[in-house]
Amino acid sequence: MTIRMAQESDIPELAQLYQETVLAIAPHYYSDEQTHSWASFAADGVRFREFILSGTTFVATDETGILGFAGIADDGHITSAYVRRDRIHQGIGSTLMQTLLDYAKNHRIERLYAEASEFSLGLFKKYGFHVYDTEIVERQGVEFKRYLVERGVIKKD
Repeated sequence: MTIRMAQESDIPELAQLYQETVLAIAPHYYSDEQTHSWASFAADGVRFREFILSGTTFVATDETGILGFAGIADDGHITSAYVRRDRIHQGIGSTLMQTLLDYAKNHRIERLYAEASEFSLGLFKKYGFHVYDTEIVERQGVEFKRYLVERGVIKKD
């Protein structure tokens, strides 16, 4: 597995990975309406492109293609953490999360924070994030509960 920076040319494959993963995993935690509303974000080309390219997004790849991606903004906001539906629970999410933590340390970002879904919360907790609040957000008229998580970063020597 290789980790690299996302490129403009990755966006179609990242959108497909995002949509397929949400459609496969979300039904275990969310209603059909919530699942389809969430997955539909990948079809919004302009917003999805911004989602990937506005911060620093890392992509995990191997000979089969893109395995997952995770993004971080300059202020420490973790914008994404997705693993291809057929490769979940194989260490890819952990590798990407460690990449984000290393990036934050190297760029002296002192606080990381995110809005975790029901199915990403475990990954965040595994890496020392704690829930400090919850929120209800609306997407296309559908409400979602998200967990607001944060953690500090060990300072670089």
